[in-house]
Amino acid sequence: MLSPCLIDTNILIYALTSNATPAVLARIDSAIADQARYSVVTRMELLGWRGHTPDIVAKVIDIRSVLSIKLPDAIIAASALTERLSLLTRNTADFSRVPELQSVDPFDT
Repeated sequence: MLSPCLIDTNILIYALTSNATPAVLARIDSAIADQARYSVVTRMELLGWRGHTPDIVAKVIDIRSVLSIKLPDAIIAASALTERLSLLTRNTADFSRVPELQSVDPFDT
């Protein structure tokens, strides 16, 4: 697994609900222990918080100008790219189209 990484909301939900195999939960725990981060979208989704930086906003605009991608996914991708982090997500298919973004599914072995 790439480290450190940015963790998507769905992965944190799996971890919080223990709705994954022990091996998957161990990979998630390992990523968190290795200083994994989360995007503003994940924070908003989990905590109801709003906030973003001008760099991330500019990157979202860049991404959406060349790809047809949902705004929340663009914000997550931009957050990872701006912070130079890989993205830990269960949703690698949607993020695979984003140039230079490295996404990892902890459910894959």
